[in-house]
Amino acid sequence: MSNSNTTLENQEVLIRAKDWFKEKIIRGHIARTKELVDPNKFQINPFLAPYLSAFLTGDVTGQGIARSLVYARILGTSISTSFGQNLQSFISDVLVNAFGSIVSGIDIKFTDKIDGREKYAQLKLGPNTINADDVTTIHHHFRDIRNLAKTNRVQLLTTDLIIGVMYGNEDDLSGHYKQLRDEHNYPIFVGNDFWHRLTGDKDFFSKLIQAISETLSEVNSSEIIESVIAKLADTPEIQALSSLANK
Repeated sequence: MSNSNTTLENQEVLIRAKDWFKEKIIRGHIARTKELVDPNKFQINPFLAPYLSAFLTGDVTGQGIARSLVYARILGTSISTSFGQNLQSFISDVLVNAFGSIVSGIDIKFTDKIDGREKYAQLKLGPNTINADDVTTIHHHFRDIRNLAKTNRVQLLTTDLIIGVMYGNEDDLSGHYKQLRDEHNYPIFVGNDFWHRLTGDKDFFSKLIQAISETLSEVNSSEIIESVIAKLADTPEIQALSSLANK
């Protein structure tokens, strides 16, 4: 099997990934940014907000306070959190249509293009995106699947139950992932390795990044951001905080 060819199935995933990113991530990000004209969307620290205005702009003004608040929200953890939450829609809207699974507790079922065995996978976003409770939950899901396979006399190896991490490297894995790997013997396929096994294309991970990057030519929200900052800066709450700091 050639590892360099992009099959029709893989091409469909790349096309759908672009549509998903535009719809769920870009449009959602813009919509949430527009909501930030309301100061109640923030938990404003009255001690730090004036300082951050001065740190960012060299002065304490309503514009500076608003700018520091908006920048921190739209460029900080908010978009990362949103991306993580939308991973489930990526699985259901894109991957499941290509590699679907109807097994409870499993996101996708696929034939590993490297070893040829059928794999049952839970998908996670990145190398630090699970906690201690997730370890127990994943282990219990996989245990139930093994018991069901045994009842139905289906040959299923522990190594056929895997966790697919959609980006990162094995060296980046958190201790919780390593617990699943080292204590419970579940393989963790990370980043390029995961996409290679899923699609049979050793370059698919790079192609997926490139496909999503092709949507970025349509992104320029600078006017929206400036409008939001101006409206937020003019609110009584921000003006009062600026005036208090300048007394």
